[in-house]
Amino acid sequence: MTGQAALPRDAQEPRAGRADWIAALAFAPRKESWVASSEGNFYKIFRSSDDPARDWLDPACIEQARREYADMQLLHRFSGRVCRPLRVDHACVVYPHLSGPDLRVMLRRRGGAQGATGLREAMSLLARLHAAGDAVSHYPSKDYLVDNHLSPDADVLRRISECGRTLCIEGFEVRNFRYDRDRNEWSFFDPQVVHRGVPENDLARFLVSLLMVNWGKGGSPKIWTGFESPDLVSTYEHAASRPVDKILLNYFLHETIAMRRHFAERALRAMHGVPRLLGRPYLAAYFLQLEKWATSHAF
Repeated sequence: MTGQAALPRDAQEPRAGRADWIAALAFAPRKESWVASSEGNFYKIFRSSDDPARDWLDPACIEQARREYADMQLLHRFSGRVCRPLRVDHACVVYPHLSGPDLRVMLRRRGGAQGATGLREAMSLLARLHAAGDAVSHYPSKDYLVDNHLSPDADVLRRISECGRTLCIEGFEVRNFRYDRDRNEWSFFDPQVVHRGVPENDLARFLVSLLMVNWGKGGSPKIWTGFESPDLVSTYEHAASRPVDKILLNYFLHETIAMRRHFAERALRAMHGVPRLLGRPYLAAYFLQLEKWATSHAF
């Protein structure tokens, strides 16, 4: 789904297949990657097994790393608020270390003025990335007739067909923002899938990620509503110098909730015993709250 730009020669520092440095950095496992920090750098190896040294040389993981490197280099061209990778080494993308904290963690703990500022900065950044224009024409366009979790009605389909395509970043969620104390600003990382699509899709995904700040193991059973959605949409419109299609935004809010529920239910089915028994009512109650919010806060 992502475009692939040619990598400059100095972007790669191959180590001739030697993986001893991986053990020295003590990579920690995440769901889809291995991560480590050392001497001001952040290392991310894409994951397909339980061995980071093996994944470092895995062809599929190497392809993922090359795509992310190219995507992030491109996004950084449009805004310095995108964390620019330093290099790619086989399946490892090396970034400058961001001192933190994560925006999601800050909002969960206290929110406040700094969190609200971070959210407005995220909306301004999204508008800037959506203005990329012809520079992203090589990216594939999302097919909303096929790639959806909620069937659009005739009016929504018409609006989608008439809407111009912009750069869309599926990883543009609150969890993928981290504060950089050295530069005194919020930075975006982890783009996941990048394509051309409808801008309201990205905006809805970000709002739902805010509602789900408390989602996950050990999280509150209540959705998080400590933000003003009209203010964020207005911030985006001002930065983009164009109005948001409210009908499309409402549709994509419900579609994103349906998507998140689909993957949550799939994860639940993979559980066993008590976690699965406890997870079912938690999931049902949580997503009922999301649907009620999207209906009562329709734009």
